[in-house]
Amino acid sequence: MANKWILSNVGLKASLIVLVRAWMMCSLLSVLSACSSTPEETLAPVKAPERQDLLDVGALSSISADFSAPATEEEALQKAHNEEQSGNLEKALYAYIQALDFNAKNAETFYQIGRIHTMRGNPDIAFKAYNEALAIDPDFMMVHADLGVISMDKRQYRDARLHLEKAIELDQLRLAELEMQQIMGRFIVPNRESPARVYNAIAILEDVENNHQRAREYFRLILELQPHSAVLITNLGYSYYLTGELTMAEKYLRQALREDSRFDRAWTNLGLVYVRKGFYKRALSAFEQTMSPADALNDLGYFLMLEGKYEKAIALFERAIDMSPSYFEQAQKNLRRANAEISDEFQHAGF
Repeated sequence: MANKWILSNVGLKASLIVLVRAWMMCSLLSVLSACSSTPEETLAPVKAPERQDLLDVGALSSISADFSAPATEEEALQKAHNEEQSGNLEKALYAYIQALDFNAKNAETFYQIGRIHTMRGNPDIAFKAYNEALAIDPDFMMVHADLGVISMDKRQYRDARLHLEKAIELDQLRLAELEMQQIMGRFIVPNRESPARVYNAIAILEDVENNHQRAREYFRLILELQPHSAVLITNLGYSYYLTGELTMAEKYLRQALREDSRFDRAWTNLGLVYVRKGFYKRALSAFEQTMSPADALNDLGYFLMLEGKYEKAIALFERAIDMSPSYFEQAQKNLRRANAEISDEFQHAGF
């Protein structure tokens, strides 16, 4: 029995030795490879966001394998902000869309997505994102501002007016809550937080729809905030040109050029004023500030032709062609048109 017990003890010891060796081997391996089936730590793979409809073709072109999936909405939004600050709009857009996987009711996120699509020239997707933002927050001022400007670019003037006027209403309500206010007519003068482009856009819309006094009210209002803006001053000058108030138009266009002597549109509009005044040499000089002499001659001839001064226009087209015979196809077309107009006049006169 003793021998049997001894034999069993030996077997037990052998088993213990095997177990101890196995434990030691596992301990050694744990130092090297964690002695388990846990995988090595790696960056989380890029997970395609749920809102694929808010991506555009090419948005994934700069998303590489090291663009890890965010763990929270806050992380996604911070990543989006950082990428945009670095100029990586595609990555910023992707991160904003990833943020929607955590919170699909964040109007600000939809606004940022729409804003980046606007910058990237994708107005249709921007329009979708903006409208989703408004579904969550109908009084989101900057969304109305961007939608108004987009609608203006599309010449959808009815929608543009709705959004622009709403943005201005919201801005005026915000300004009314401030202690320091400057009143101008029926409005509070905008401040640095106001969407200046909205006031400019609504003014342009008023001019388009022949509400010129309202247009000038808006232009002067925003000029209180940006008094040295050549763009705004030029727009105000053009408003006067549209109603034939040429002295006022010239005054503001010259003021715009004092602010920025290289602003092409101010020179072109000033040229139009001189054409209307009959100062053709001054008009030609103004056009030449923004284009070649041949182009300036052609453009001046074109405007004279529109005013029925066909003989003067023909002389200018011929000078343009002589100056650039091989290139100036448009002058040839305008010359043929002017000659045809004169021919029609003679026929109607019975000659």
